[in-house]
Amino acid sequence: MKAQRLILTILSGLSLASPAAAVARDASTPSATIYVASVDPGAFHEVPGERDKLGVTVSPASVRLITPGVDKFSIYPLLGPPHFAESVRRRWNYVLFFPVAPGSVDRVRCRMEIRFTRPRGHYNVTVSEVVWQEKSCADRVAAAS
Repeated sequence: MKAQRLILTILSGLSLASPAAAVARDASTPSATIYVASVDPGAFHEVPGERDKLGVTVSPASVRLITPGVDKFSIYPLLGPPHFAESVRRRWNYVLFFPVAPGSVDRVRCRMEIRFTRPRGHYNVTVSEVVWQEKSCADRVAAAS
């Protein structure tokens, strides 16, 4: 009986480490259904070769899981490493492509920056803010279900 309880405790702890679990944990609160992100075109500087970045094609619903409080390393399974060689910085920039419609080959190109903070007394770095270059991209993710 003790072994079963220990296994259940370990498995429940592992499930809470994922971004999806972080969102699911707060699903009882009304604010969890609202995706909060800011739009700041001035935060994105032109980087040499930026237009040639391949980026990653993702669904808006998976990007919606990246919310304040999510652990920095939970982003790797969703988007991979940052696209501009910023692995040790407190800001990660991504080039994302969203399908225009389900099953469509056409894609929309978006730039996103994830800002991190390390709360005082905590070891892990967590998301503090998600910033989009264009409002249409933020709206696309906010509308995802």
